Amino acid sequence: MKKADLLRAALVAAHPDFAKNPDHLTMWVEKGRISARLGPQRGFSWEYDLNVLVSGFVDDPSWLMFWICDWLRTQQPDLLASGAEGFPFEVDILNEKTVDLQITLSLRDIVSAIPGPGGRWDLATLAEPAPMIPDAQALGPGLTSIWVDGQQVAPLPAD
Repeated sequence: MKKADLLRAALVAAHPDFAKNPDHLTMWVEKGRISARLGPQRGFSWEYDLNVLVSGFVDDPSWLMFWICDWLRTQQPDLLASGAEGFPFEVDILNEKTVDLQITLSLRDIVSAIPGPGGRWDLATLAEPAPMIPDAQALGPGLTSIWVDGQQVAPLPAD
């Protein structure tokens, strides 16, 4: 479950209060499950809800959400994909400047298992693959006409 450590490091780097007051950033896992399949691949994945509790946050909570969404771009991009439901949160408004926030992220860490020497296994947590976002320029100039059986059908040729 490396993503919890990676998120903590990202939030500490983004906001100095988390380094000065580590008790303001608490994380725990719920609804954890291991997913594995029969077959030659012996790896598995950790699938879990990571709860992030930020206590006594004195900045605009939008910053916290920005940092988390930015982290998700590389660590769990499917949560930001078109049609994704987003992630749930709760906020306790303590006063006009301070809030407590709880955020729940459904995460997945994929672990590969590779046979090593002497019958042992080497385990490695894999990085999340880069999302497939097409580059419009790489796709070329775009569709200009459609032809069927040698006849142009769209746009209709001018007579």
